[in-house]
Amino acid sequence: MPTAASDELLTGSGGPPPIDPELPFGGGGPDGEGNNPPGWQRRTSLTGIVVLMCVSVMTFGSFLSAMVIRRGLGATNWGHTPMPVLLYWNTVSLLLSSVFLDTARRILRKGKRQEFTWLWGAGTFCGMAFVAGQFVAWYQLAHQGVYATTNPSAAFFYVLTWAHAAHVVGTAIPIVMVMVWALQFRLTPKRRTTVDAAAMFWHFLDVMWIGILLLYRYWA
Repeated sequence: MPTAASDELLTGSGGPPPIDPELPFGGGGPDGEGNNPPGWQRRTSLTGIVVLMCVSVMTFGSFLSAMVIRRGLGATNWGHTPMPVLLYWNTVSLLLSSVFLDTARRILRKGKRQEFTWLWGAGTFCGMAFVAGQFVAWYQLAHQGVYATTNPSAAFFYVLTWAHAAHVVGTAIPIVMVMVWALQFRLTPKRRTTVDAAAMFWHFLDVMWIGILLLYRYWA
């Protein structure tokens, strides 16, 4: 019969940690002795993600408000920002990454670690491809002579896409961390809240990006 010592030895030697289906959605305090209410870590983490989403919405909302006001002040010199076709491929890559990450998150709940690692890795790759594609799209615009100082439309386009890319890079950090944990068999139950939180905010960034793309496709 396995003991706590053997489980610890298995985890430290590179083997997968024991599966505990309760901890990802509850569990005790940080010392593992239940000194805090069940699920407090998960609730705190997800509440923090919701707060971060609200802050991001307010940030992009302020950009949008300034954009509407600026265009209303001088529609004649607003200008036109061409949309590189690559931006649409980047959108596909971002959406695919969300599909992979969310599927991996659901599979992890069933204890399928190998499938999770492959799917999470695919999602991470697609996310990095989106970031790389954005840099290429900015280069294409600069090659066409479209800079942030070209006209107000281009200025707001760069501000919005740069701000979104900064959010993506920031969210990619915990996503890559989860990937490293999975490869090292260190994705313990207590760390699975990071999986849910990262995937949730990544989906939020999908919505934000589609909003920016539609804004410039049909209005700005």
